[in-house]
Amino acid sequence: MTGIVIVVHAPLGEAMSEMARHVLGDSVADTLAVHDILPDDQPEARVPQVLADIQRLARESGVLVLTDLVGATPANIAKRAIVQAQAEGLTCCLLAGLNTPMLLRALTYRSLSLAETREKALAGGVQGCLRVD
Repeated sequence: MTGIVIVVHAPLGEAMSEMARHVLGDSVADTLAVHDILPDDQPEARVPQVLADIQRLARESGVLVLTDLVGATPANIAKRAIVQAQAEGLTCCLLAGLNTPMLLRALTYRSLSLAETREKALAGGVQGCLRVD
């Protein structure tokens, strides 16, 4: 089961987690960790927290880390945690541009390999953005 860690600007993470539980039920809680990054959070303090969740959720399939904006503080924290996790031999990857379809796809397909979960999540994120009028 692929673990999923969300690292985003507050309060997006908790809102996305609540949405996922609303849609998919409480079964998502065992594979999901959320880090809402506040404006005054220090990256040096948050990287170890994110790394601890990556380590905790790293199972056979690895961990998919989702963030909102490339280059922003949450993404930089996530990237630093992933580099440390990979140095420890853990399998993980980072996707940016988190949206509702991306998260729901990641959670729905978390029983697949990390590579397959990553591709399903990425496709969901892209396919979920379209003009509907």
